[in-house]
Amino acid sequence: MASDLVMWLDRLRDVSDVALAARPLPQALTLVAETARELLSFDFCGVLVPDERRHALVLAGWSGLSDDYVDGVNRRSPVGLGSTAPSSKAFSGGLPVAVSDIDAESGFEPWGGVAQEQGYRSMISVPLRGPDRVLGTLNGYRSGVHRYSAEEVERLTLLANHAAAALTSAGRVEDLRRANASLQQQHDALARSQAIHENLLQVSLTSRGLDGVVAALSASIRRPVRLVDARADVLAETADWDPGAAHLLQTPVQLDAETVGTLVVAVDPGREPDETDALTIGHASVVLALELLRRRTALEAEHRVRGDLLGDVLLFGVTDRNTQRAAALGHDLTRLRQGVVASLQADPVADRKLLGAVSALTRLVLPTDRGPAHPLVALHRGLVVALWPDDVADDVGARAHAVLAAQHPGRDVLVATSGGVRKTLAEAVRIARGAHDFARSGPAHRGLVTPASLGVIGVLLQVEPVTALQDFVDHQLGAVIAYDRRRGSDLVGTVRVHLDNGLDRTVTGRLLRVHPNTVNQRLRRVEALTGVDLADPRDLANVAAALAVLTMTPP
Repeated sequence: MASDLVMWLDRLRDVSDVALAARPLPQALTLVAETARELLSFDFCGVLVPDERRHALVLAGWSGLSDDYVDGVNRRSPVGLGSTAPSSKAFSGGLPVAVSDIDAESGFEPWGGVAQEQGYRSMISVPLRGPDRVLGTLNGYRSGVHRYSAEEVERLTLLANHAAAALTSAGRVEDLRRANASLQQQHDALARSQAIHENLLQVSLTSRGLDGVVAALSASIRRPVRLVDARADVLAETADWDPGAAHLLQTPVQLDAETVGTLVVAVDPGREPDETDALTIGHASVVLALELLRRRTALEAEHRVRGDLLGDVLLFGVTDRNTQRAAALGHDLTRLRQGVVASLQADPVADRKLLGAVSALTRLVLPTDRGPAHPLVALHRGLVVALWPDDVADDVGARAHAVLAAQHPGRDVLVATSGGVRKTLAEAVRIARGAHDFARSGPAHRGLVTPASLGVIGVLLQVEPVTALQDFVDHQLGAVIAYDRRRGSDLVGTVRVHLDNGLDRTVTGRLLRVHPNTVNQRLRRVEALTGVDLADPRDLANVAAALAVLTMTPP
């Protein structure tokens, strides 16, 4: 009796060591089956647990059972949960189920064949009860008919409870081990992520630019890489980039909600980027966004400097200080006498579009007698103004329009030129600006405009001094302009709409949303203020010319 107790205590200690030894689950369950078989003298023993879908119980550990029997129970004749099998009953009910003679047991028929093959006639199934649920069952099998006594049931139940506690502890230890391994993996991933980010950022900070970041990314992931901007123009690419690559991984490069570019990686079929590669690509997109932001900020600062210079030149003339500032930017103010003024169709992000137009024109290098020349380009009063040297080709306007139309496809681009070399920079800007404003005031808002294309208006635009034109406007419309200022009316606008619509009072009234009689009253007021007869062709021509000059040279 004492020896039996010692053996029981030794075996129970072995079962308890399952958690401490961190054995894999199949080995732990096999140890439980072997212990039960040895302590209770069963011919065979097995431990059944629910499958992954929890549809059936499967043998996960056993002692004495043949491989054919295990395969039969697990695959050919599964012990379905909720079935009439003793193991299912014990698992579902949480109480031991004993069968003294399986041949006489109703409901055991589906497993009679495998039982006969294994050679057992009786069995007992005891639940492995965990803290909050049944983990499985511990089954004992005997080759002959056997009626299980209360003591046998109690002993097997004691062993099952002890095994369940050990398995629960082992499960918790395994959960902790997996959690620790997961945390270690996360820590390693974060460390790799930080190292990757710092490496790519260092490339950017050492002024290696977009090319350097793209090259570093390519070396890290061992794949060709290309960076394109929002218009799909190539900003940087590795030397091994194949334009015909079919399998591409594209990652957007974003600044806030704006997509400023796309990072394109060539992927070989069957060699998809792994987790580290994906992490590296993600970090590269962030660093490239910062690099693009740095370049944009530098360009915006440069554009502001050029805009300030142009504004000062137009306001104060070509002074020594302005000449020095222009020279620092690579321009000779005395030679900049070919002017181009451009605008884009209204847009919610017009400022960003105009900066893009400025950059595009800045890159338009044209040949001159003294070699290739960059234009002085800046934003001035909401328009793009570009000035080229006096010996640039006559098609500068057409070239500028082609560049801007390509830069902004689908948008209305209006370009006006000064119509050749002018006496001064200011005169070139004035003539180009006047031609632009006159064209934009009409129905056309796109294309190329030159003073010659405007006919008589273009000739008036080139009259010097400008005060002569202003005197002409004042003589023809000065009284009307003064009246509008005092009364807050718009008689000048009425005359303009009336002339633009073929002197049709009905159309004029519809466009101004007034009655035709109101149009008549306004026109009579204009005639009274100016002393002209709007029905007289000569007076009408003078008024039309004055309105055109007023559009080109507003007071």
